[in-house]
Amino acid sequence: MKTEPSRSASIGFDIFVAIVAVAAVMVVMSLLVSLAIFVGTLDEFAESRSSEINKQIVMNYEGYINSVIETANYIQFASFNLDLGRDAAALEAIYRSNADIKSDVVSVYLFDGSGRRLIGPQLDFGTGNDIAARPWFRSALALEQVFHFNAEPQTSIAENRDEGVIAVTKAVEFLDGGATEEGVLLIELDRQAISDLARKSNLGQGGHLLILDEAGALLYSSEPEPRAMSERSHRLAAGMYLGAERAVIGGQEMALNVNTLVHTRWRIVTVSNVNEINDARARLLGISVLILAISIALSAAAAGYVSVRISRPIGRLKETMLRIEGGDLDAPIEVSGQREISQLSHSFTSMVARIRELMASLVDEQKEKRKTELRALQNQINPHFLYNTLDSIVWLAEHKRNKDVITTVVALARFFRISISKGQTFIPVEDEIAHIENYLTIQSIRYVDRFAYDIAVPPEMLGMRMMKLILQPIVENAIYHGVGDADGRIAITGRLEDGRMAFAVSNTGYGIGEEKIREMYDIMRGGGERGGVGIRNVYQRLKLFYGDAADIRIDSVPDESTTVTVFMPAQPGQEG
Repeated sequence: MKTEPSRSASIGFDIFVAIVAVAAVMVVMSLLVSLAIFVGTLDEFAESRSSEINKQIVMNYEGYINSVIETANYIQFASFNLDLGRDAAALEAIYRSNADIKSDVVSVYLFDGSGRRLIGPQLDFGTGNDIAARPWFRSALALEQVFHFNAEPQTSIAENRDEGVIAVTKAVEFLDGGATEEGVLLIELDRQAISDLARKSNLGQGGHLLILDEAGALLYSSEPEPRAMSERSHRLAAGMYLGAERAVIGGQEMALNVNTLVHTRWRIVTVSNVNEINDARARLLGISVLILAISIALSAAAAGYVSVRISRPIGRLKETMLRIEGGDLDAPIEVSGQREISQLSHSFTSMVARIRELMASLVDEQKEKRKTELRALQNQINPHFLYNTLDSIVWLAEHKRNKDVITTVVALARFFRISISKGQTFIPVEDEIAHIENYLTIQSIRYVDRFAYDIAVPPEMLGMRMMKLILQPIVENAIYHGVGDADGRIAITGRLEDGRMAFAVSNTGYGIGEEKIREMYDIMRGGGERGGVGIRNVYQRLKLFYGDAADIRIDSVPDESTTVTVFMPAQPGQEG
């Protein structure tokens, strides 16, 4: 009795250690949650930063393009009422002044519909009359009042100008000798303006800006030659029109953001370096892993102590339980340890003893239950047949068919003698076949000329034993539901197949469809609400005694025949 307080104290200490371990786990979980939140915040910040940079650059380009459009609109508005034939000098001054005022405007031209220069600097030698064939000229006429920005690499068409330009064109109307004509307004922009806008943004080490046209072709890259990173980012951005994506480019993690300019349909792609944020995240992750490792080590030490104090006696109890689970109900149960474990051991010992008693009782009950169920199922088969047969005997007697009366009564007596079988459940196959012959004799007298029958069972099967009253319900179904109104035939055959006896009952007639066969299987297994009492009775009795070794198979050929085959284990000629 003096040892109990110490045991209780020991358990209390174990509980204390367990609480400490749980607390450590909670600290670890809190650390992990905080780390996850912080890392998520860093990712959101990186994505937000790269997205804002992209939006700012897009706004810069949109503002620049709007200023170019305003210049073109001003030129068109200022020259609206001026006639080329009458006011040529004034028109030249308007075009020249707008080219001189804006530093990024290289030249301003007006061409007629055939591509002939009307206003603007002299054309470069060799340009000739190929203006009408240039893509920007044709696009301007096709788009009519819409501005066309052509950023494909090209040089100025002005004489003594070799800088790279962007051609901005628009179809316009002008007066020439009082008549309204259609022409093309061309503004050449210095490509350096695009580079200047790109350099205003800090995209980090290796970061760069791409401009793609509507088809995805690369128009501009801010990366210096040889542009190895631009090739990779161009392939990634070619299929993007809006949104963001992460990718490793040139060994560095980059954030790609894509937006589309409204007027030009160019795609502005910013490739921002997010490695700095990743480095901060890696440092934080390293510190967190160190703290996590220390916490896990402390928790593991506490858990190990608790495991030694509690799990060792439980392990011995588990080994004993496994032996009992394997069927050794006499395995000794001797487990010492803490008071709770000892009490559990004593309770388990009592439970095993009670299980032994219940198992012995259950075996006896199951034997009696099986006998009762078999008798109940067998007793379901014959009453309605007896009533019908007695009615047939009365009818035969009234019609003076005394010979048929005698034959029927003798067959009926033999039929029920075999049905009773001195209370035995299993009879020789020979008796079961005789039982069927008596049944068919009675039915052939009742239904004159409706059917004929054949029975063929190998001699080596006749001495074997089988459960009685198996074939008669199936033959009855063949007569009532299988054969037609007359000239039907029923065949009963037996064979040995893979260590099993197989009895096939076949009948000519209408046959049954696949849906009806499925319904019959469902009825046999107890799923049907009504009908099929005989075949369900046979199936349940077979399964009750033989289990999976017995089965019933139904085959049918529409408008020809139906065959029901019963399978059961082959038993030698002795009491089953």
